[in-house]
Amino acid sequence: MALKRLFFGLGLDAQAKAHISPWLNQSVSHAKPATLARNWHITLAFLAQVDESSTAALIDFARKLNLAPFELHFSHTGYWSHNGIFYLKPAPSEALNRLATPLREISEQWQLYSNPYAFSPHITLFRGLKKAPEVQSPLAPWTLTVTEFHLYHSHTCQDGLHYTPIASFGLNA
Repeated sequence: MALKRLFFGLGLDAQAKAHISPWLNQSVSHAKPATLARNWHITLAFLAQVDESSTAALIDFARKLNLAPFELHFSHTGYWSHNGIFYLKPAPSEALNRLATPLREISEQWQLYSNPYAFSPHITLFRGLKKAPEVQSPLAPWTLTVTEFHLYHSHTCQDGLHYTPIASFGLNA
């Protein structure tokens, strides 16, 4: 039985990546390379190792969610010293919580993964930093319009880590 490392998440469009990349390269001093833009996302619910039948059931579950598109507003960074993650965080969003909550709950109900941390939406820009990077100028505020979410497969290829969407779900309530 093949297991895949899965999570539900929100991807970033090309416009968002084009907004973040120049700021990150020009305004943030760091000792390590940034996470790859191809992998920038917001995790809604981590699922861990999932078999094929559970994957199909998760896809069915996610298709039944009936939520409207929404916007996320970004202008702040953060740093978690316990794991060395420097990240972008959206302003609090009830719509984002309404999307993440059932996905996180189903993961726990089906005993796929029980997250020890409260939901803290973010986009990881660096990981494994011993100290927070120095930010010379703040990120100009920007907005991400969320019209869909994805079930991602986290896997490693010759060129590194990839988060590949294996199913997508439109928001259209």
